[in-house]
Amino acid sequence: MKRLAKRLVWLIAFGAGILLFARFVVTPFVVVGDSMTPTLRSWDLCLMRRVYHYQPRRGDIVVFRTADDPPLYFVKRVIALPGESLAIDDGVVCINGVPLKEPYTTVNPDWQMDPTPVPLGKVFVIGDNRDFEREDYVLGLVATRLVQARLLWHWRWKR
Repeated sequence: MKRLAKRLVWLIAFGAGILLFARFVVTPFVVVGDSMTPTLRSWDLCLMRRVYHYQPRRGDIVVFRTADDPPLYFVKRVIALPGESLAIDDGVVCINGVPLKEPYTTVNPDWQMDPTPVPLGKVFVIGDNRDFEREDYVLGLVATRLVQARLLWHWRWKR
């Protein structure tokens, strides 16, 4: 009986450790939509690393939430960092006047955006799929405090 109790306590502790790890360290996320194609497709399963004090890096794929109640969650790529100036000219992203090399994306020559400064405490995010008309919901400034997680790994369903 004592041995069974020890095993039960060990099993409960192990399960609690897994739940805490999944809640505070990594979290699963399913992509819905095609804004990150070809990097991520709809229904790809992502394992995201939770971030609590996000230090932005260009190229990170992040999950962020909106300030709405209830919040909506989006997955996008960070392309401009705080203090930089961003412009889109004929679909080509320019950071501080220098074209950004983006081998992961499609280019839409219809996309234009005047130079926009990225304020401190914010990053500029955009989806990789730019084959459609530009809409405000596919790109924009996001406060770093709203960034919830950063991509660690993803798995694609076979189609």
